[in-house]
Amino acid sequence: MKIDPVMVELVTNSLVRCCEEMRVTVERTAYSTIISETVDFSCALLDTDKNLVAEASGIPVFLANLSEAVSEVDRIIGFENLEEGDVVFCNDPYSGGFSHNPDVTVIAPVFYEGHLVLFSAFKGHILDLGGIYAGGWYNNTVETYQEGVMFPPVKLYIRGAPNEDIIRVIRRNSRLPEALLGDIRAMVSAVRVGGERAKTLIKKYGKEVFFGCVGQTLEISEAIARKAVEAIPDGVYSGHYYSDGGGDDTKPLSDRLMVKMTITVDGDRLVVDLTGSSPQCAGPTNCPRPTTVSQIRYGFKALTTPFMPSNEGCFRPLEIIIPEASIFDPLMPTATSLLWAPSVSLPDLMLKLVTSQAPDKARAGHFGDVCADFLYGTDPRTGRFYIYAEPTAGGWGAKPYEDGETMFCYADGNTYSMPVEVLEVKYPVRVLRYGLSPDTGGPGRYRGGLGIFRDYSPVGHTMRTTVTFDRRKYSPAWGVFGGKEGYPNKVVVLRNGSSEEYGKITDLEVHSGEVISLRGGGGGGYGDPMERDPRAVAWDVLNGYISLEAARREYGVVLDPSSLEVDEGETAVLRGPGKGAK
Repeated sequence: MKIDPVMVELVTNSLVRCCEEMRVTVERTAYSTIISETVDFSCALLDTDKNLVAEASGIPVFLANLSEAVSEVDRIIGFENLEEGDVVFCNDPYSGGFSHNPDVTVIAPVFYEGHLVLFSAFKGHILDLGGIYAGGWYNNTVETYQEGVMFPPVKLYIRGAPNEDIIRVIRRNSRLPEALLGDIRAMVSAVRVGGERAKTLIKKYGKEVFFGCVGQTLEISEAIARKAVEAIPDGVYSGHYYSDGGGDDTKPLSDRLMVKMTITVDGDRLVVDLTGSSPQCAGPTNCPRPTTVSQIRYGFKALTTPFMPSNEGCFRPLEIIIPEASIFDPLMPTATSLLWAPSVSLPDLMLKLVTSQAPDKARAGHFGDVCADFLYGTDPRTGRFYIYAEPTAGGWGAKPYEDGETMFCYADGNTYSMPVEVLEVKYPVRVLRYGLSPDTGGPGRYRGGLGIFRDYSPVGHTMRTTVTFDRRKYSPAWGVFGGKEGYPNKVVVLRNGSSEEYGKITDLEVHSGEVISLRGGGGGGYGDPMERDPRAVAWDVLNGYISLEAARREYGVVLDPSSLEVDEGETAVLRGPGKGAK
């Protein structure tokens, strides 16, 4: 049925609001800071054809996983076997979870007048569900069995009552059972809230109007996306980058990994082909197919409909080809703990390739990894085990009209930095320094965003840590149109006056009085650095973004060390003719 456009907008935005209410529910009730403070999760509503209908702002790369997870619920449990009040739980990377073990999915079927009409879904990171070390994130695993307990889709609640058999298994296999079960209860509350709010909308507008609006929203989104693809010049765009490989730095399991991409644009259709990428590797640097699809969808949306709410219609013009048994579609039981390492920069590469001949639209590369760190040990204040997890921010690439930002990576979407005050109250850790890293942004007419440093020291105990900072060895953030690359990601451990540098290390001891410094890399630069306005260079030096030496070396700008005034004569000599302010 054809419905008034105003009604379509009302229903569409009301559905988004349902998802936002799910998000707020979890933020207010979760036990773990990775959920309540960092907001490492996504919420969505899907229809019975597994189409994404609406989502809250959150981790964008979880969204294709939710569609696949609903499909897996149908395959394993069967929609016909779902009842009012059921809640499904899963985290198996190869069956329903579709990422890595610490990411759990909770799905509630939504019934209206006795019929299954929607699914309310949540996917988020939990702190521990078994595995060889705390936290569920490793660099050295070689099969998924080492990474924690795996649940294919199972009924966590049956007709509204908790399934105590499953809950006992979850409790028994976590180092932090109270926090984990508290987080799961928060997730269950969220999907129930989403389902109830959706049913209220159906009752308000009527089933026929409601689903008519949903259908038209998907069609409108598809039409807009196709028009955006048509605006991209037809052709074949190809390129690659390298991930650092799997294993700890002290014991590599695989060499650098090739990420190969070919994009074909033909009219209103865009095909992304990952043929030529490395085969699945030893170690956990492998990304299950649904997460690969999610990463590519993110890049596609950035190219086509960046300001529209996400739904399945946005992605109908997109075709994705992924070779089986590759790092982007591994076979069971390949380890997947570090799925982010090869996949985080897929959206980056898409933007680079498609805009390579469009100076007004191109963007330089960003620092290219989640840069996750896990700090854990026994809190001397309470005698209880703790796990603290967070991503590390870094620099994004410069644009044709402004410098790059400093944020979390593409894959982490709308996550937040843990406030230092909260961290130091909750955990026996002191934050010694936290700020922007000078000289890390790639030089250019517009400078890449700066990296972040954050220095921790355990208080009164020996802390253990697992850190994963990819693209330290290969493929730092690339510059475009003459811009230079950004500074790579790295971790530095300071002990008794000496330092150790890592990209990836698992279960490393850090003693009281020692320091672990997490350093996200910088973004790439845009354009020739010698064309940057000398006044902008002076401003960067004044604010501590670049050093006096870098101003001279990278930008050809000479400043008076006391006043930071530009020495125009010396600058003109260094830059040569035609390289003045733009």
